[in-house]
Amino acid sequence: MKLLVSHASPYARKCRVTALEKGITNLEEVHVSPLDEPEKLNHLNPLGKIPCLIYGENKTLFDSPVICAYFDEMGEGPRLMPKEGEAHWAMRRHEALFDGLLDSALGIVVDLRKPEQQQSEQWQQRWGCAIDRALSQGQNELDKIEGDISAAQIALGCAIGYLEFRLGKHDWLAPYPYLREWYETFNQRPSMQATLPK
Repeated sequence: MKLLVSHASPYARKCRVTALEKGITNLEEVHVSPLDEPEKLNHLNPLGKIPCLIYGENKTLFDSPVICAYFDEMGEGPRLMPKEGEAHWAMRRHEALFDGLLDSALGIVVDLRKPEQQQSEQWQQRWGCAIDRALSQGQNELDKIEGDISAAQIALGCAIGYLEFRLGKHDWLAPYPYLREWYETFNQRPSMQATLPK
């Protein structure tokens, strides 16, 4: 199997952390820049996005929630997403919340890379408010995702890591001390340390 990644991509990091937690060892990471090397990616993922998984006879999967679910099915490590019932949908909800947090952070990062006159303070504020609401809810519901490793924990840990990596001038966790404590512990997991963004 090959996983097309960028070391700076938080979505790819989610997949890399999941693979490590599931004990998947037959995974080759292929580094691709979607903007600079579209010829390496677009025929595999028409959306031109990473991560993208190549498996079997040139089959592909994208994007991160689908790839992580595939790893969860085939890996040997602990189950990250309950298979069915209310627990399954509760975990899906948390994963979607923290993936949305990531989407908002990426929106700010992309906007800040534009020339100043093209940036949108209104959108940056909207995305920032979404991040704060997601962090607040994450702290309020920590007891629902704590315990054994889970898809929700991986999504939250990678989202906070991306905030620190790309938007670290703002202390996003200042209002959320319990969430900060959780993240500092979770970030010491070998899977998180092995996938620190560069």
